Amino acid sequence: MKKIVCFLMTVMLCALSVTAFAGCSKRDELLKIYVPGEYIDEELFEDFAEYYKNETGKNVKVQIELFNTLEEMLTRMDIEKPDFDLICPSDYAIERMIDKGWVRKVDKNIIDAEKVMREEYIALSREFDPNLEYSVPYMYGTYGIMYNYEKTNKRLTSWSSIFENEFSGEVYQKKSMREFYVSACLYAKRAELSAASNGFKSYGAEYKELLKEIYSDTSAEMLAAAREVLTTQKQHLKKYDDEDGKFLMAQNEGAAGLFWSCDAGYVMSEYEDEDGNVKPGNPNLWYIIPEEGGNVYIDSFVISSYAKNTDAANYFLKFLCEKEVAIRNSEFAGAISPVKAAYDELLASYTDERENKTGIFEDKSDEWCAMYMDMIFPSQNTLDRCAINPDYKNAAQEQAIASMFADMTN
Repeated sequence: MKKIVCFLMTVMLCALSVTAFAGCSKRDELLKIYVPGEYIDEELFEDFAEYYKNETGKNVKVQIELFNTLEEMLTRMDIEKPDFDLICPSDYAIERMIDKGWVRKVDKNIIDAEKVMREEYIALSREFDPNLEYSVPYMYGTYGIMYNYEKTNKRLTSWSSIFENEFSGEVYQKKSMREFYVSACLYAKRAELSAASNGFKSYGAEYKELLKEIYSDTSAEMLAAAREVLTTQKQHLKKYDDEDGKFLMAQNEGAAGLFWSCDAGYVMSEYEDEDGNVKPGNPNLWYIIPEEGGNVYIDSFVISSYAKNTDAANYFLKFLCEKEVAIRNSEFAGAISPVKAAYDELLASYTDERENKTGIFEDKSDEWCAMYMDMIFPSQNTLDRCAINPDYKNAAQEQAIASMFADMTN
């Protein structure tokens, strides 16, 4: 998503339309949502208006505003208490918003996520919303390593591929604070992770516990270890990736880097570049969750505690969980919905294409096809070596990570 930077012109046009829109709409006939850029199919908004009318007899129009980063969104919630009904954050941000009292409970008489979502993503969501009272999962994904096999000449398996100098000058590091920090922590703790997983062969309870501890560790010792890893890495980087890295990788500029699965999937098939030009996908690109471990993220919608149209907000959540709506948003966002009916239909469609070697699987090796399927539909074995980002409870330690991030990337 998951965290696509919005073009300035898009934001300006959106702001202009929002201003005009708000001036002529009753607030109880307006649903205001705050989401990452390019993450929801706005053509569905008129469908929702019809859906809401059928469900309630009421009129509604959807007004959208975009944010670039979760930190931007959290800061705005803290300072401005903005007038939004629905917001689409990720795991750790939702945990913080619940703790701060910035969200209200979903009306389970209208939409009960447990009844429509796949169990594995419900279980992951409980790590930041224990009773699944405040959030409705929207999309999921992972982060790991995308690499160009034509340049690496081997299948990559470890974070060492981007933290050591094997591909010096050809490596991207994500310019995103948590991914930047945790990936370095995982590499720094690779010996312990190997021991806990029998040499990366068995990802059981001991490994999972250690992985979660590493994700939560903001101690001075871990900060120092991560800084050492990142300082060494910086000498070998091509650049810190602020969203253009996937396009550069698609054009064979770079060997490997930390990327989100949706970024990788986007440029493996035909895609539009930053200028809107249609480009062919790069068949030499591969994606892996390193053996040491990776991340699985859950992006969910929450109802703001400052919401003024909670009825429309709850019905919009129900609407998003309709199979055809979830499929359309999955295809638009380049990620997969955890809604069971949508997931199952998308999986069947991709499986059919894989078996018949059509679509993205045409002329691809069986090994590549298996990799691609596990990237967008992670197996339980893959999820077993992934963890959810928790909220950092120590503000001073989080600030220390932010300062290190700023020092390294500026």
